[in-house]
Amino acid sequence: MSTIYQHNDQAPPRRPLANIFKKGDGDDPRREWTLVGVGLIGLLAILAVVIAVVSFASSQSSEPAVAAASDAAPAAAVAPASGGLLPAASIDDAKNVEYEPFEWVDPTLPDVPAGDVKEFTVDVAEHTVQVHPDLAPTNAWTYAVNGEVFRGTAASPPIVVEEGDDVAITFVNGGSEEMKVSMAHSIDFHSAEVNPGEYYVNIKPGEEKLIRFKAKHPGVFMYHCATSPILMHVGAGMSGAMIVKPKDLPPVDRELWITQAEYYIGQPGATADMEKLQAIAPDVVAFNGYADQYSAKPIDVKAGERIRLYVLNTGPSKWSAFHVIGTVFDRVVSDNGVAEHVQTMNLAPSQGGFAEFTLDEEGTYPFLTHAFGDMVKGAHGVLKTENAPVAGEAGHPAPADDAKAAEHDHDAHS
Repeated sequence: MSTIYQHNDQAPPRRPLANIFKKGDGDDPRREWTLVGVGLIGLLAILAVVIAVVSFASSQSSEPAVAAASDAAPAAAVAPASGGLLPAASIDDAKNVEYEPFEWVDPTLPDVPAGDVKEFTVDVAEHTVQVHPDLAPTNAWTYAVNGEVFRGTAASPPIVVEEGDDVAITFVNGGSEEMKVSMAHSIDFHSAEVNPGEYYVNIKPGEEKLIRFKAKHPGVFMYHCATSPILMHVGAGMSGAMIVKPKDLPPVDRELWITQAEYYIGQPGATADMEKLQAIAPDVVAFNGYADQYSAKPIDVKAGERIRLYVLNTGPSKWSAFHVIGTVFDRVVSDNGVAEHVQTMNLAPSQGGFAEFTLDEEGTYPFLTHAFGDMVKGAHGVLKTENAPVAGEAGHPAPADDAKAAEHDHDAHS
């Protein structure tokens, strides 16, 4: 076989193409032109075959995809949702997962601590909790403030000071074995004016960092973990409200606090699903770390009393349209300014503010995000006066009824 690639000195010399057009001794011009014609016809035939083969291959490659699409079986309940995201597992799918039992979060605003310097110890807790009664538990990372941890939820307590206060916060990343911290964390205060490169840094489990600042600006500010990826840490619960009360704020009858947050449930007992976080596809949107907890057990208030409600949207990604059905906010003070006669507080992720209002009549007054697609995922609660009529007489359905109605409409049209 190697002789194919060797020059054969005995082979007859090939005639140059130019000589075809020359008449030599004994040459027949018609024979030469016949050979040229046959060669061109052969070349065209080869090209035709190549084109046919390519066309046939293209048609064959597209046919199976069409057939597969038309012959596909209906999707099962656990099939990936839009964008390939899996729906959250139910609590029935998490029978072997241990988690903390839910404890209702008291939304009464804490008092400002005594002393010339307002001192707080902020710790980190890693714990497995539900954020919705029907869904599988998730591994939450939350903060504890002066020893208070909201067990069974993914909420973090508020920190309350007054404008102009000197603040000293000792940040501890897992101060005891009970906190079960396994990785580095950090904390970032939107209310502080300090060097983030010095103070908002990662510290290892068991370490601590002292942060001092003056609360110069009044408002409802976010504090959160700044450890990379921030989206994951905030989405797993590492956020809360720091409320800096304005100087000379008039007293009211009742002060309450609400944080809105999203939760992205992965495998039962695992940390938040990063793909859902990046797609902004939350399974749950909740107030104070647990879906619909203030619908199942409303917040008790009194008709006619003046209420100041502090609200923070911790995100990490969705806007809040906070609204109380049955009243109008007399005054709202937020990142968007001061306004009167307000129906809805519009809060971007990390924005906060407070609303002042009264409930003129006895009744049950739902509060919610008016982004109804998020409301039905758990961002709903009720303010209930002492002598409220029997629930269910009003024209607004409960969030569970809204969700069931949507599911019924979907099934009817599918």
